[in-house]
Amino acid sequence: MILRFAFILSFLVVQPALAEPPMRIAVASNYATALKGIVSDYQAAQNDLTTISVSIGSTGKLYAQIKNGAPFDLFFSADADRPNDLFAEGFTLEPSQTYTTGRLVVWHPKLPAGQSVNSLLNNVSRLAIANPNLAPYGLAAKQTLENLDWEISEKNQVITAENVGQVFAMVKTGNVPAGFVALSQMREQQIPIGQYTLIDEQAHQSIYQGVVQLKNGLQPAQARAFLRYLISRTGPAPAANPITPINSELIDR
Repeated sequence: MILRFAFILSFLVVQPALAEPPMRIAVASNYATALKGIVSDYQAAQNDLTTISVSIGSTGKLYAQIKNGAPFDLFFSADADRPNDLFAEGFTLEPSQTYTTGRLVVWHPKLPAGQSVNSLLNNVSRLAIANPNLAPYGLAAKQTLENLDWEISEKNQVITAENVGQVFAMVKTGNVPAGFVALSQMREQQIPIGQYTLIDEQAHQSIYQGVVQLKNGLQPAQARAFLRYLISRTGPAPAANPITPINSELIDR
């Protein structure tokens, strides 16, 4: 009887901890790999053994899920507009903070390096970009193409993916010879520098990426602590740049 009572008591003590919901983070696909690494570092530094769930997707779709009541604690967007909108509409506990500034590249693994951006684009039959209506990197790609006066022709086809993660997969598998992706993806996957071309920052609006803590989250204290940890690892963002016409021969390395 004593052993049975002790077992029941221990079960009652442990059971609430087992039922504790995880901290849930929504993150744009371009930052997913980096975020997972930071989560691991945070848990090791804090000796935090609790579950942290990371949901990856396009900024637009994650934003829609949040507005429809998804119980995320933190939202790492690939732009600044949607976190600002969520704050203005009362979905967040605090204003948005910039956690990184994205850079756009064209990944062209089988094309020669050292060409102008226009030459690269004119030498591919299929070009992949993220959906400009859902993904900030897709919008930046669209702005770059407009800036360069590059037009779709019978020889050039644009394939639209949901996010830069899907664009990356298309290029990696060879389904398309080139695509606009994030510089962070190239670095995380250790892609050789000669296989991609960095787009001049003046060709598109700055890709400021904002993070917000959401009111609908179930682990506010843990989310606040994690956000402090992450922001402490990043510096202030540079000033915004306007879109200005660029020389198509310019390759910003």
